Parts: sequence; C-alpha cells; structure tokens
Amino acid sequence: MNQQSKPLLLLSIGIVLVFGYFGIDKFIHPLLWVGWMPLWIDGLLGFPKELWIRVFGTMEIVTALLVASQVKKLQMAGALLASAQILGILTQTGWNDVAARDVVILCSALALFLLLREE
Repeated sequence: MNQQSKPLLLLSIGIVLVFGYFGIDKFIHPLLWVGWMPLWIDGLLGFPKELWIRVFGTMEIVTALLVASQVKKLQMAGALLASAQILGILTQTGWNDVAARDVVILCSALALFLLLREE
C-alpha cells in the first residue's frame, strides 16, 4: 500500500460509513428523519415527505456503494454525489452543530474526489 492510498482508504471508509448508515437508517427509522426534511418537500412532485425520505435514503446507500467500489470513476462519482448531497443539506438546515459536522463530511468528500483525480 503506497502512501497516497492510506488517506484514500481512510476517507473512503468514513464516507461509506456515514452515507451507508444514514441511508439504511432512513428505512429502519423513517420517523426520526421527518423533522429534518424541509417543509417545502412535502408534496413535491406529488410525493409525501415519507417517500422522499426513502428516495434520499436510497441515494445515500448508492453513494456509499459507489465510494466502496473498486472502480476509480465510480468512486469519483460517489465522492461528487456525496458532496452534492451534503451541500443540499447545508442549504436547507441552516447553521447548527449538525452543520459543523456536515462541513467536515463535505470537505472529506471533496478531498477524496481530488485525491482520486490526481491518482
């Protein structure tokens, strides 16, 4: 394992765990996530917010799977998807203690993308 692959592995593990866990949890405990959904999403495209929770959970699981893959282009796509999802969350939730954590996840996903691009 070369020196650059160690940080890549650590960033990948972190992103896979966060997105995988939260994605699965949206299916197991959807009521816990309802409060985090912006009010305007209920009824968007005719779908209730409970369905949107499953949509976002699926996207998070797909993100985790992409980052966990052994295909560099898929990993890069997963890192960008993770960044986009976190950016979307940050624009909707405002600044709080959870947002501080989300900024770290955003920076980690962007760092993973940049490291993969240089590899």
